[in-house]
Amino acid sequence: MLIGEVAGYVASALVFMTFYMKTMTPLRVVAVMSNIAFIAYAFIEGLLPVLILHLCLLPLNLFRLRQFNRLVRETRETARGELSFESLLPFMSPGRFKAGEILFRKGDLSREMFYICEGEIRLPELDKTIGKGETLGEIGLFAPEKTRTVTAICEKDCELLRMSEDRFLQLYNQNPQFGFHIVRVITSRLMENYTRLLLALTPGENSAGSLSAGNSIESQVNKLDAKRTGADSRPTRNWARRQLFGFYVPAAIVLAFLGLLLLSWQAAPYLQSVIVRDAAVTSWLNVATAPIDGMLEIRPRSVDGVVGPDGIIMVIRNDRLSRKTLTDAQIQVDGTAARVKELRAFLDDIAELEKDRVELKSHYADVFRAELDEEITGIAREISVTRKRLGLINKIAGRHEKLLTKDAVSQAATDEAWLRVSDLELQLTKLEKNLAYARVRREAADNGVFISPDGDDPDWVRGARVELKLQKKETRLALRQAEADLATARAALKVAQEDYARLAEGFVRAPAGSIVWNEMAAPGATVRSGEPVADWLDCSNLMIDVPVADAEVPLIKIGMEADVVLEGDSAVRHGQVLLTRGSAFTLGRNDLAVLAKGRTDGVAQVLLEFSHERKKFTTCPVGRAAHVDFPDIGVIDIIRARLRL
Repeated sequence: MLIGEVAGYVASALVFMTFYMKTMTPLRVVAVMSNIAFIAYAFIEGLLPVLILHLCLLPLNLFRLRQFNRLVRETRETARGELSFESLLPFMSPGRFKAGEILFRKGDLSREMFYICEGEIRLPELDKTIGKGETLGEIGLFAPEKTRTVTAICEKDCELLRMSEDRFLQLYNQNPQFGFHIVRVITSRLMENYTRLLLALTPGENSAGSLSAGNSIESQVNKLDAKRTGADSRPTRNWARRQLFGFYVPAAIVLAFLGLLLLSWQAAPYLQSVIVRDAAVTSWLNVATAPIDGMLEIRPRSVDGVVGPDGIIMVIRNDRLSRKTLTDAQIQVDGTAARVKELRAFLDDIAELEKDRVELKSHYADVFRAELDEEITGIAREISVTRKRLGLINKIAGRHEKLLTKDAVSQAATDEAWLRVSDLELQLTKLEKNLAYARVRREAADNGVFISPDGDDPDWVRGARVELKLQKKETRLALRQAEADLATARAALKVAQEDYARLAEGFVRAPAGSIVWNEMAAPGATVRSGEPVADWLDCSNLMIDVPVADAEVPLIKIGMEADVVLEGDSAVRHGQVLLTRGSAFTLGRNDLAVLAKGRTDGVAQVLLEFSHERKKFTTCPVGRAAHVDFPDIGVIDIIRARLRL
């Protein structure tokens, strides 16, 4: 059998014993013992309701036990003690009376009692005078007809305290010490009156029998009072028990209270989370900021704040935006475009000039070819003539050679004839060479290549063409640069237009279907770029914010299952631990749309994944209170963790 079961059986037996107790003190003692046994049983077995019940009953039983014993002790002390009228002064009213003044007469209606502070009062019917510190008038308050039994006359100036009948009866019922004092005063006066009555009924004032009888009665009364006083003053068998309960019972009550306070402090966050639905459905909070400076205009939305298909939450317009950058960019584009146009026109002019030059060149080429043809024809004719002359000279030289043999001519004439043959052959060779060169030039001219006799281009080919080409090349380079500048200027203009459009009108956006949770600025308000203007959340991403005790955090593992019951809903849903945070590092309103009711300083945090339940709700459940329970963790586990058991 386990220790917990043994404690349970012992506790049950003690409870059973209480039903057989006939006196209060033993009953309360056994009840305290049963409370202790049940506390041990509940703590070991993890029974939270039983533990809480008997932690509350233990100090209550100890308090009642101490209260009962104190009542017995105070009653006994009151029975043998004297009343201090200082405690009654707030309930009485003062009064002054002159010597000879009658307070009341015998047979008057009794409405109040008196306490003598100063002076003396004579009671004629009793032939008695009473003084400071004594009371009078109390017997009449208890008399059946509420009438005075004697007359009271002031012998001297008196200062009295008066108490009304209603206040007298109230104190008599509420103050045992006052009641005992009044009973004692009435009894003593009745005994005194009885003694006087016996003395009055006995014949003879100096009768020894009557005197002895009165003295006997008085002595008996005094003996009874002395006996009672002496008996109460002696130590009794209950002295040790009174001392025990006078010291240990309060100490036990204090210890039980401290234990209950410690348990409550250890388990308070857990009990709060069990009893109070202090968790809440939440989601990640996203902040939408103003994209530009300007005036805010809020788009109309549905009551639940759902963002439309275009995703636009707000529109911001800046009517004071400067157009200088846009104008400068437009001027730059226009200037560069004009330069491009001018260069293209200049290229067109160059093309016209080149066309004219080509036509002129064609004319020169025709002339050049014609001249070459004439040249070739002339050279060929000259060659033909030279050949004829060469043939004649050869004949002449041959005849000279024959005549030389006959000495008909001189050697010099013969040599001169052969020299002329050589000159003509040389001339013919040159002419043939020139003819061949002229034909090559003519063939080249047919192919568009014009060669002057010295091997260079003719002036009409070389001069104008080079200058025109250089100018055309330079113009094309300038045109390309201008076109590049124009493209850059147009790009800058486009950027300026986009910037102007972006800065003139901006849209604050959120994903379609999300919910605008909070608007931080009113319509018409002026906002700055980057300033937060709205909070939105994605309702499909649901979580549960659960406040827990710091001691409970190590017991909760990522992925652990939890039971969730939403406020106003009896269905038990399920969540899974997403993350845990200690009390010094919890997620706040900058991260979550809603914080749990139990989210305070010094409370740790658990976030549960709850997105799988979104389809079961017709509206977004963010903000609903919830009760969360971790089935694998109980209050005993938390207390053990806090106490490191």
